[in-house]
Amino acid sequence: MKKNEICVKCKIQTVAVANLLSDMAACLNEGKIVIQNGSLFTTLQPVEPIELELKTAIKEGKQKIEIQLSWKKEIISKLEDEIRISSDEPCENDALSSKEQTERDSILSRKW
Repeated sequence: MKKNEICVKCKIQTVAVANLLSDMAACLNEGKIVIQNGSLFTTLQPVEPIELELKTAIKEGKQKIEIQLSWKKEIISKLEDEIRISSDEPCENDALSSKEQTERDSILSRKW
């Protein structure tokens, strides 16, 4: 899988940081986050559960908050047998295995 990443490091005003975090929270609630920097962009589609890592540190007068969110995109596997959901019970023929069905069909189609 190709890595698609955007990395931004800059100094901006507190109100701008608050606006970016607010926009990110709103997009997270909508289920899709598009981060764009110039002509580059990354589209993220968060799925449950989201792993949250939050770190804070104060060292020699410098204060820092790190927030990391991560998730794994669900992989849907193909089922070997067809699953049906209905309010109707299956006919007797539907419940037979394919081998049993073949044997039953051959018996029913015999000429006496």
